[in-house]
Amino acid sequence: MPISNLCSDKIITVEKRATLKRAAQLMKEHHVGSLVVVGLSGKNKPLGILTDRDIVLTVVAEGLPFDTPVEEVMSPKVITVHDSDGIAEVADKMQEEGVRRMVVVDDSGLACGMVSSDDILQLMARELNALGNLVQRQLQNEKSYRDTSEQDRPILF
Repeated sequence: MPISNLCSDKIITVEKRATLKRAAQLMKEHHVGSLVVVGLSGKNKPLGILTDRDIVLTVVAEGLPFDTPVEEVMSPKVITVHDSDGIAEVADKMQEEGVRRMVVVDDSGLACGMVSSDDILQLMARELNALGNLVQRQLQNEKSYRDTSEQDRPILF
């Protein structure tokens, strides 16, 4: 399954010259913990990423003013995955890079989604639940098979 089927297409961007206060307001308004930093062109070309943790560690811990531009605090290393990459490949890349969120880009390099380790974990939980239900169903089939006469037994594969 390509990551584009799982990722959120709700990408909240902030211009690199916006203030940290504006960035924090966007995070609050959209209930997100990270923003994709873009240039002034209005395109979703990722230049950086800003997380709520970045704000805490700079504004709060270092006493930077709220009007500090985002570009001074953002992480300029944007770790991206292509929208056609598989989920296992993305999970491996998250582990290698030590990040919980990744920007998903299209063929032109523009941000088209965000994926988090939580997204992948929720998918895996659903898949494991489905497998558990399959095992349960198979056990029920075996029990009903044992409880029926020879001629009424279903064919099990």
